[in-house]
Amino acid sequence: MNILAADTSTPIMNLALVTDNGYTCFSLEDGMHHSENLVPAIIELLKKRNLTLKDLDLLACTAGPGSFTGLRIAMSALKGISTATSTPLVSVKTMDLLASFTSFYPGLRVVAIDARKKRFYVALYREDKRLCPDLDCHESEVIEMLQGEDHVLITGPDATLFSTKLVEAGIKDIRLDIDNSPKNIALQLAKLAVVQFNEKGADAIGSGPVYVRKSDAEIALEKRIQALREEK
Repeated sequence: MNILAADTSTPIMNLALVTDNGYTCFSLEDGMHHSENLVPAIIELLKKRNLTLKDLDLLACTAGPGSFTGLRIAMSALKGISTATSTPLVSVKTMDLLASFTSFYPGLRVVAIDARKKRFYVALYREDKRLCPDLDCHESEVIEMLQGEDHVLITGPDATLFSTKLVEAGIKDIRLDIDNSPKNIALQLAKLAVVQFNEKGADAIGSGPVYVRKSDAEIALEKRIQALREEK
């Protein structure tokens, strides 16, 4: 089975091409210029394995949360490939992907992504169970969720920053373990996509990224509509 996995939800673009004979991975920290680099990187990755787009059996990307623009780049590119080649596409929830690296941890796990504007995207896990939906919250709100825990693992791309914010917000009597080890995001994405595809099939045609927060454009539009209503 030939699987192409792409994640562009962070400043680091991650790609993996997995075949029955092994895998090839590619990562590039390009300052969120993924729209310029993704397709050429995919083509180059296929060339290295003497494959074409028509040889792919499954496409995988992250569903979110994450960078609004970043999520759309990988999903749009892979949707285009899927439409052109009739290759099934699977999008994996970003938080589930990040949590899967630390399922060995015996206690509560918190996945954290910096959502800017002094907030974080957060999800809580224990063993292989998700305990809450994706959240957009302040670190002080998470402290309340951690009450009664002896030790907690903070993971995700912004684990160190989030742990610092928890301490600054006054967390007490809880040992914070920080997981900031290097991870092969795209390879793990490909593995989870196969499991999800076997269990649930491909994404629906109209599916899109998971946005926990409204975009600035949506917020600005709502404010404009409200202002127009008040003028009447």
